[in-house]
Amino acid sequence: MQYRSRMHCRWAAWHRHRPFIAVLLTLAVFYGASASAGSGGDRAPPPVLRVLKLKQQEINLPHRDSAGEFGMLADFARRRGMSIQWIEAERPDQLYQRLRRGEGDVLATDLAPEQARDAGLLPSRSMGSFRYFAYGRKNLLATDPRNLQGLRVAISVASPLWPWFEQLRREVAGIVPVLLPNGTPRETLLAGVADGHFDVAIAPARANEKPLANYANLKSLFELSDQNPVVWYFPSERSALRDALDSYMQRFHAAVLRPQADHGDLAAIKTRGLLRAITRIDAQNYFVRNGRPAGFEYEMVELFAREHSLRVEYLVADNDQQMLEWLRSGAGDVITTRIRAADVAADSELTQARSYFHSASVLVGRTGSQLHDLQALAGKRVAVFGNTVEHRALSELVASGIAIRPVVINPGTPPAYLAEQLENWSVDAAIVDAHLIADLRAMHPLLEAGMSVPISYNYAWTARAQNAGLLRAIDGFVRAEFATDTYQILAQRYFDEPGFSYINTLARLSPYDNLVRRYADTYDFDWRLIVAQMYFESQFNPGARSSGGALGLMQLTRDTARAMGVANPFDPDAGIRGGVRYLNKLRNHFEEELPPRERTWFALAAYNAGLARVILARERAAAAGLDPGRWFGNVETMMGREANKIAVGPYREAVDYVRGIRSLYNTYNRQQESLTAGLDGRRTQPRI
Repeated sequence: MQYRSRMHCRWAAWHRHRPFIAVLLTLAVFYGASASAGSGGDRAPPPVLRVLKLKQQEINLPHRDSAGEFGMLADFARRRGMSIQWIEAERPDQLYQRLRRGEGDVLATDLAPEQARDAGLLPSRSMGSFRYFAYGRKNLLATDPRNLQGLRVAISVASPLWPWFEQLRREVAGIVPVLLPNGTPRETLLAGVADGHFDVAIAPARANEKPLANYANLKSLFELSDQNPVVWYFPSERSALRDALDSYMQRFHAAVLRPQADHGDLAAIKTRGLLRAITRIDAQNYFVRNGRPAGFEYEMVELFAREHSLRVEYLVADNDQQMLEWLRSGAGDVITTRIRAADVAADSELTQARSYFHSASVLVGRTGSQLHDLQALAGKRVAVFGNTVEHRALSELVASGIAIRPVVINPGTPPAYLAEQLENWSVDAAIVDAHLIADLRAMHPLLEAGMSVPISYNYAWTARAQNAGLLRAIDGFVRAEFATDTYQILAQRYFDEPGFSYINTLARLSPYDNLVRRYADTYDFDWRLIVAQMYFESQFNPGARSSGGALGLMQLTRDTARAMGVANPFDPDAGIRGGVRYLNKLRNHFEEELPPRERTWFALAAYNAGLARVILARERAAAAGLDPGRWFGNVETMMGREANKIAVGPYREAVDYVRGIRSLYNTYNRQQESLTAGLDGRRTQPRI
């Protein structure tokens, strides 16, 4: 009786505000409109961003983060209301000619040195640096290109140095070229030299990269190029586009997630102290509410992590395929969200642990709808909440050939709106989580449930089959949790009280978003990154005080506050202004040649641990053979390594701090994407 009273109060509140909310939802909810409403044929097509790239670029240019670059370009186009056209060629010189003929707007690959120096081209902000090397066996005495006479020299047709190599062959008689096709991995070139198939390989490497780590009999013979920046190229007449993309890169480069591979089992995870949980936004299981992560799955993962004394980093993927790829590649340790059971069963490398909850996806419609056969949905308008398993199930039904007219509803929409749409014939049916049906029928008794949709998305974590220790730990945890009051409370909170699990619109993350937006814009940061940092600093409490004397929302010390011109750190406006200004000052300390993303991670680490300690950790990373220009997996290792405590100090907190901010920031970004996702998830990135 008490529960139904709460239900009545929520229903009454909905009706009090119904006229205003109905207008907003009518304007904002239907991102995936039904086929009958999709005319819009008279509207002008969106402007096009034409991107020139190599075929199989990620393989051809291993020193570039091609997937991340393409992701940034696609996101930039989306934010500008542009469509994107990917234009490919086999060789960089072909792309260069197309750019000079005006057939593209930006070239996102390497160019030969003389082409890169073309005064008619404008380079973007640097995203790193690289050189080209000649690699050979250690007994080879060649020290410059003139010594290649009589040697078999391997080079890919996709290499920017191919024109230079052609010229070299004319000048140095007797070079035996071994021309390898587009898409030949650098590893194939090096392995060919190591195995004696050819004598020398020409290949790139980024600064501080060690491509010969697995080849004891190889060495770098000599350098074939100066240090080159990783940049995009624009025609000189597109300077405004170059400036816009430079600003975007500075602000949003950190939003591109670059997980590192690690296939270790539970013992390795415990040594690392970090569980990397792969997930996706889900309105009941993992989402952001008032700037804080929440959800049934989230709470279960946190319980498991506490049991094993682990921290958690959430890697939020866009789709099931990306989650499976991340797990197979070792980018994450476990998929903790629901995923199609058939996809896991079909992969011998993966397996699912014990199921820990059950829910079905059920058809619901008006009384008499006769929703007992999937074929009965043909020609009907079928609604789902976006980015849910029901959304995925509807996608599969459409793909199976059933002529459904899909309607995708913003996942933050109250269920009462869906019930009303069913009753007033705006949609013919809906697919919803079974736990929602009782509430829908309480609001609108004329609705009835039909059949369950026969597509299985189990509540079970997915891991690599080889990680037996982790799987045993998950199974033991699930068995033990079933019997606890905590499990029952969580299940009731997220499934019996669905109002608790509504996703907020990301127009508001914290009470201070307007201030954050203002100062983030001033200093060229993504405002969501600053909100994530503020959450870890103060939990959005303007009166926060740390034991070390840090104050306010951004936890400024008195000395830092004075240096940033902040008289009162407890004042939200002054505190946020000072914190963002200080973060920008730290970012500007690091060299411009570093990718903007890395400068941001270094600045956050320095904000937490102090600039001098980050500088020392970078020096020690270089001495240890790690990359001092990359935070994750490199400099962070030196900050967190036990052996470094005497020299660098116990700064594990800085490692946790930066990881935590990246995790929450990634969640903010992915939730924003989920709130605006269409049914078909139109692919805006190229195949690489």
